[in-house]
Amino acid sequence: MYLKSVLQMASLMLHFRNGRTLVERMRAAQPCDEVVLWDGTRISHPSGGGGLLEVVVELWLEHAYTAGFYRPADGGVIIDTGANVGIFAIQIARQNPRCRVIALGPFLGNFKYLEANVARACPETVTYCDVALGAGFSRGQTQAASSPSLDHVLRVDPAAADSTPVVPLSGLFDRALAQEIDFLKVDIEAPSTTSCRRFTGPAWPIQAYRDGVSRSNRARTLAPLHRVLTPTHEITVRPSKMEGCGILLARCRLAAADIPADFNTLQLQEFE
Repeated sequence: MYLKSVLQMASLMLHFRNGRTLVERMRAAQPCDEVVLWDGTRISHPSGGGGLLEVVVELWLEHAYTAGFYRPADGGVIIDTGANVGIFAIQIARQNPRCRVIALGPFLGNFKYLEANVARACPETVTYCDVALGAGFSRGQTQAASSPSLDHVLRVDPAAADSTPVVPLSGLFDRALAQEIDFLKVDIEAPSTTSCRRFTGPAWPIQAYRDGVSRSNRARTLAPLHRVLTPTHEITVRPSKMEGCGILLARCRLAAADIPADFNTLQLQEFE
């Protein structure tokens, strides 16, 4: 554990102009509001919100969603649902500026940071929109469920003021203006007003899971995901250091024409 921390600190110093400050904040267990790349690009975060440094280590340095699994190709279409302030979207876009990334950030408290960060870092590769992923086409509000800026819950309410569009998985193809999606990152909280989530689409390249560790998402998702995806996908599960959390990687092993028709109406039952 000590060696891992030392390596993380060394990587922060290597990859970021303000690496010394980031290391100091890590040692003191204090939040940071900004990372600065060596070319001067700033990636900002809501002040005092916490979580930025941990996400930078996990996604920028350790490549938690893609290591040994995916590398963006020329012309590849990548969807980042639950984009937060854009760390993953920017990081993967910088791996290959000739790919195309669509970042969905429905929480208005973070969206202005996502917008500004993308504009500074990679405006030609990443597009963004304040859209939430849900059970169907609707509108709703994404609200903070606790103090960290990473924990939100979607409240579907078409009549709510300042609501944002909600689309099912099938709607992402229209948003991406694409027939195929090369890589889909799904790291979202469940809608609070539904007991079942329905997703449609031919493949789930990646899914982050949380098994009953959040007040806003007490669902156990790993077993249902594994059960539904195993017939058509190669599955790899990478547990995180936090109990009940991790990354499920799913690579479709069938051609699109061979995917069963009922795969387009997946139902994952949430339970206490």
